Amino acid sequence: MRIAAVIFQCACLAFALFLCYQIATSLYQQDYQLMDIVSDVGSILICIDLAVFLHFNKSMASMKLKSGSQQSSVQVSTLEKVSRKLGHLGIMLIICSWIVPKLA
Repeated sequence: MRIAAVIFQCACLAFALFLCYQIATSLYQQDYQLMDIVSDVGSILICIDLAVFLHFNKSMASMKLKSGSQQSSVQVSTLEKVSRKLGHLGIMLIICSWIVPKLA
């Protein structure tokens, strides 16, 4: 299960890098639609959020194995909180990129 999580985490980061490349090339060539850029940025934020979640989920699972049967309270790091908020912003950006063209 850990191997699948690591592969999925690497795939999320690779997809985020691909989207960054796609945004950079479309901006450089000046061949873009604004809502496409907005949805790509939202997808990048979601990919980063998912990769950070998988990293901290993996580390929490290893800490639970080390501690044995002790019940410890789950402490969420600041990085995980920030990435979660950025993931929510990414979802909002994707929804806005779907709705705004329909209003025009």
